[in-house]
Amino acid sequence: MTLHIVVPVKRLSEAKRRLSPVLGAEDRLALTWSLLRHALAVVQEAQQTLGAQGAVISADPAALEAAHEFGLTGLVEEATEDLHAAGPEATLNAALEQAARWASRHNAGALLILPADLPLVTPADINALWQASQQLYATRAMVIAPDGHNSGTNALLVRPPVALQFEFGPDSFHRHCQQAQRLGIAYHVQRSPRLGLDVDLPADLAQFLAVEQADPQDDVTQNVARGPQIDAAAEAFLDQPGLLMRLGTVGRDGFPHVTPVWYIYEAGAFLITTAADRVKARNMLHNPRVGFAIDSDQRPYRGLTATGTARLLAEGEASRELTRRIAARYVPAARLDSMVDSLMQAPRVVFAIDPRHVTRMGSWGEEEALSG
Repeated sequence: MTLHIVVPVKRLSEAKRRLSPVLGAEDRLALTWSLLRHALAVVQEAQQTLGAQGAVISADPAALEAAHEFGLTGLVEEATEDLHAAGPEATLNAALEQAARWASRHNAGALLILPADLPLVTPADINALWQASQQLYATRAMVIAPDGHNSGTNALLVRPPVALQFEFGPDSFHRHCQQAQRLGIAYHVQRSPRLGLDVDLPADLAQFLAVEQADPQDDVTQNVARGPQIDAAAEAFLDQPGLLMRLGTVGRDGFPHVTPVWYIYEAGAFLITTAADRVKARNMLHNPRVGFAIDSDQRPYRGLTATGTARLLAEGEASRELTRRIAARYVPAARLDSMVDSLMQAPRVVFAIDPRHVTRMGSWGEEEALSG
């Protein structure tokens, strides 16, 4: 039995307007693109692992082009002006009915509707939905994943593709379940924290950013501006002499490895230096995701905590000048040359850490908070 997966996409310029209180138009578009590419990558992998057929249905040429980039089919939405006038829910459901007919014509055994705004969805979630459907033995079946409020529908798998009428919109989870009951369709509710989070409202975005800071999943937010991550006040703080970075890297055993390191902050990145054979260097080469904190014991207490991605900037003798600039923050000028010579006796590396999410700690007076 072949699974077809359809990602419905409204016109990108119209997406995420409910986030306008916290994101400008440019940032909303960047977020929309990041979420869409994440969804398409997940569907692309499902094509490879499950033998599924993926598609995007949209009236936006850019979204259809993105589908082709990921090896998916692009379906041009056929909704009429009357449907658009009836509202976004009517337009969406009509597009999904069109997608269901397309899947049926292509001999699909089942159809999965996957929204494009699920930042935490993984290929494992697609597989779990598919496996759950295989455990429903009725000819007509439905697997549904509600949103975190048990109100909306964040994923819907139906067998066959035209088994029911799509009713996406407010309270669609209950309407889909009630329709399945009326039609005698066997169904299963698949509850998942990852499938439960969709980014529609400012509170959803805040929840996602909190999850990302605690446990980064991917690069969904890398292109989303979140305000002045490092503003003038923060730069002045970071430039205070003697402050150390407490750097956390991920070991091969999955546990964090935390060590104090010297750093400098330049051009939006944190530069650190270490001997090439140190555990933290090996960890960052294996897994570039890092977290760190920089704080001061002076009163009033203040500091920064961040997550980011490390990249190897220089190694061997090529790291000497960068190592010297980093050491200059901590070593008196009279001893700097001898200190650098001592450090360079063993092979050395310099990493740049690009911060993804930065949060202030402690008291910063009346200054505007950073992102988060």
